[in-house]
Amino acid sequence: MADNTMASYAYPRYAYPRYAYPAAYYAVALDYFQMEAHRHDQWEIMYLVTGTCRVEVEGVLVEMEERQFICIRPGIPHRLEINQGERSVLLNYEFSCLDKMGGTDLNSLAEKDAGFAELMVSPEPYLLLTDYGKMEYVLKDLISELERRDRNSYLLDLIFQRMLIEWSRCIQDNEGVTGMVHLKKARKYIREHFREDIRVEDVAKYVSLNHSYLQTLFSKAYGCGIMEYINNQRLERAQFLLKNSSMNIVDIAFEAGFNSRQHFGYTFQKKYCLSPKQYRKLKGQNIAADTGKWQKSLRENGEAAGANRLI
Repeated sequence: MADNTMASYAYPRYAYPRYAYPAAYYAVALDYFQMEAHRHDQWEIMYLVTGTCRVEVEGVLVEMEERQFICIRPGIPHRLEINQGERSVLLNYEFSCLDKMGGTDLNSLAEKDAGFAELMVSPEPYLLLTDYGKMEYVLKDLISELERRDRNSYLLDLIFQRMLIEWSRCIQDNEGVTGMVHLKKARKYIREHFREDIRVEDVAKYVSLNHSYLQTLFSKAYGCGIMEYINNQRLERAQFLLKNSSMNIVDIAFEAGFNSRQHFGYTFQKKYCLSPKQYRKLKGQNIAADTGKWQKSLRENGEAAGANRLI
């Protein structure tokens, strides 16, 4: 049960019951949200696909960027906030650790994966990690399978174990990948200037790196080059305007940083297999900032049920 308070909580952080069970999940896009402070008995993983958000954990405000996720231990007070106009897409998954047999055997997994074993005994109340691997895709697979009426418990267990392994790998990657300071600075520059006619050399000059080396860092961290990353930022801005404004397509193209409607149309169609006009017709809608409409909790019999709380 959730407890809406940010006070300290005497929950054991080092030893957990052996078996893990899915508890709640959601995938949602929000333009604004202010969550009440709360705590609960589940592990929580909150993944920011696009946009920006902040999570307050034990009184510490944690700024999150795209492709980052925060892992919050059971019993830790926390809350989510998204400012007005900061459209953000989030994936959320929670799991309980119980003594009841039948869930995923965490002890067995810890014996096979040293990284996961270290993760489970870490004293940190939360972990903020950047996804250099496949955490996003595994979470999407997990949520997708939970949404199925005919979901397979064996497949769910396999996907969940893979998610835990990807999680532990992300910890190693965050410790081992070099150039993170430069990448963070480069991303900040791109966010502030993607509407302008910027080049790879401009970004490299700003972070004081050779442009070839910076390209290598981007490729390793994000699986794409700098210009593709810039265009993705432009396309995300265009997506938002197509869905949430009455601006005409030419104005949207220039507002998003494209130098012509033709270039915008070609790039958009190549990425999404829809023209901007088709996308607006299909996707144009407003989404209320209430994750309770998306979140599904799991009853003891494994059936999904709408939750009247956001935890």
